[in-house]
Amino acid sequence: MGFGFGQRRGGQLPAELTSFVGRVDELAQVQAAFAYARLVTLVGPGGVGKSRTALRAAAGLGERFPDGVWLAELSALRDPELIPATLAAVLELPEQSGMEPLDAVVAHLQGRRLLIVLDTCEHLVDACAMLSDILLREAADVCVLATSRQPLDVPGEHCCPVSPLAPDDAVELFAQRAAGVVPGFRVSDANRERLVDLVHRLDCIPLALELAAVRLRVVSVEELVARLDDRFQVLTGGRRTALSRHQTLRTAIDWSHELCTPDEQVLWARLSVFAGSFELAAAEQVCGDEALPVGEVLGQLIGLVDKSVVQRLGEAGNRYRLLDTLREYGAERLGEVEGDGGAALRARHFAYYRDMGRRFEEGFLTAAQPELHRAVRAEAAGLRAALEYAYETQGREREGLRLAARLWPHWRASGTLSEGAYWIEKGLERVPEDCSARAWGLLVTGAFGVWTADLATAVERMALARECAERAGDEEVAQFAEAYGQGLAALCGDESGLAGLADVRRRMLETDNRLGLVVMSCEGALLRAVLGDTDGALELCAQGLDALEGVGERQFYGSTLMVQGLVRWLVGEREAGVASMCRGLEAAGEVDEILVAAMCCHGLAWAAAREGRHERAAWLFGYAENARRLQGDPIGMLPTLLERQEAARKSVREALGGKQFDRWHAVGARLSGQQVLEAVRSGADVPGRAPAPRGAGAGRRVAGDVLTRREREVAALVAQGLSNREIAERLVISKRTADAHVEHILAKLGVGSRTEIAGAAEVG
Repeated sequence: MGFGFGQRRGGQLPAELTSFVGRVDELAQVQAAFAYARLVTLVGPGGVGKSRTALRAAAGLGERFPDGVWLAELSALRDPELIPATLAAVLELPEQSGMEPLDAVVAHLQGRRLLIVLDTCEHLVDACAMLSDILLREAADVCVLATSRQPLDVPGEHCCPVSPLAPDDAVELFAQRAAGVVPGFRVSDANRERLVDLVHRLDCIPLALELAAVRLRVVSVEELVARLDDRFQVLTGGRRTALSRHQTLRTAIDWSHELCTPDEQVLWARLSVFAGSFELAAAEQVCGDEALPVGEVLGQLIGLVDKSVVQRLGEAGNRYRLLDTLREYGAERLGEVEGDGGAALRARHFAYYRDMGRRFEEGFLTAAQPELHRAVRAEAAGLRAALEYAYETQGREREGLRLAARLWPHWRASGTLSEGAYWIEKGLERVPEDCSARAWGLLVTGAFGVWTADLATAVERMALARECAERAGDEEVAQFAEAYGQGLAALCGDESGLAGLADVRRRMLETDNRLGLVVMSCEGALLRAVLGDTDGALELCAQGLDALEGVGERQFYGSTLMVQGLVRWLVGEREAGVASMCRGLEAAGEVDEILVAAMCCHGLAWAAAREGRHERAAWLFGYAENARRLQGDPIGMLPTLLERQEAARKSVREALGGKQFDRWHAVGARLSGQQVLEAVRSGADVPGRAPAPRGAGAGRRVAGDVLTRREREVAALVAQGLSNREIAERLVISKRTADAHVEHILAKLGVGSRTEIAGAAEVG
């Protein structure tokens, strides 16, 4: 019901799994509004279809935004401070050294033409307004499409009201949903009048119509209308006009609730504890108890899916969710079904995510690691809700802090260190006493300082972590903190630091601290490379890889391969270096480790430049430099790598010319990690294409291999000598869109001017 969208990665728009009906006027208004406004807000009550309309409108705006349309779903977010970090994650933008997430987002968006969809803003309206205002002022080519129950009140905002459907569209929507319930159902002369009466009584509200359609499993259309008549007369004393649309929706939901079995009603209320989507296992563990046995949860869940109360998500259908309106309704009912007001339910909810964090930690050095990473990413909304509960509940603070710290590999791999630091710092404020949880929190925030080149914080936190761990009796944290402390001392010029680090590694071996050995093999190798000991760096890499070979761990396996590849390249082992970096990129791709992917692409860009494959080098540089700035990264810390980086970049720019280099660099900056991985695997000089043949005549590109259908149309018109304005008029698009298409065509075909397009490709 409701949205019916499939699963997808990042901020990509979800696929529609149910048909879209009506909204022709609203879609036209949104299209027209973006001709003169950069912030358009769809405003309307719950259940009216704002999100579905926004996503359909956004899909139709894609050609105006060559850098994409990105969806940020905010319904599960409760803390306004996390909005910038959430948007950064949607944009697949990792942490950047010394930058707040909002600053990084703004820097990333400047110079890009894209549309951001902020869906469900009403509970964070002030924060969404501030974010939109900053984006509109700081990123001149970025537009925002928002949905909210109230305007954002930002200067320049254009509000498009989303009203209930037109009567004919409402009948069509009901008929389509009814056909999914009763095969063969259609509008006919015999039932048309009843259907018109039905949609009128439901005020043509989409959510109310979809809830009502499910009732056709057990009653006819005539009975459905009669029962609605009875219900509305009771509510209004027979005066239908006294019933507001809000009451209509509430009544429709009430009715669906009453038609659920008692156990389904209990499950509906209990499921409201989930902030986002959830798996069956989560529903069973959290919602099952003596009153509703775990073994019966699945049956009741199926009943709620059948009644369109719960959505089943994605092609695999292994995740579920409640629409926001139905979640709110369930939360209101929770006190009625739970004698303790839901306290035990919320405790089970936290326990589920606490156990997920424990499994993530315990399975980190196993072949289960990639799947554990995926599970944690899928449960981001639930984890936030669990952490909020822990920090607000007396006696749970330590468990919350330990959960946030346990997830450190997730915060690093997903490029969300600022969110991780937010939750850990919040826990440190609530847990001032010495304990293992506090020691872990101090250690992890110290490691964050290392990874973001905030060395002052790193040194301070490692010292505090070691002291706290020793007092709390946590030897693992004490060893970690001492190892990092010795490494930081060596980096700052203390000659005894390397010897101290070697001593800690020896003790880690004696105590079977496997995680410590794995991390310090990689970090220690990087340190030795920074200090000029390339032989020692390669030896530590070999030790770390030997320890992980066949284990299935990918995050530090990929990190170590990346370091090994860069060092091999430095010492002249070019082919071996490239091989290590390609393997590192593959491993990083399995857990979406952004930093490692970016660093591997830097090295692969050097290799491409050396081979004279300048276009390939340029887009690899574009991806790597967009994904991670140099300060605080291995390149920035190692002068010889920095020199190599600058020399390679300069040679590629000179070979291509500044304009062509910038075009190809921009192509790489727009690629996702998966697209880069596929291009590297294929050996392609141009992302998305098969490798070009080497030798005479190899430079010719065929537009059909590279360009989209619309770009081929534009290229053909360019070849005929038409101007961008004439192209825009011919294709009924804006001149800005035509300009963007031509820019993309020039970059994809690797030519420097419009006159070269016809000669460089077959554009028919």
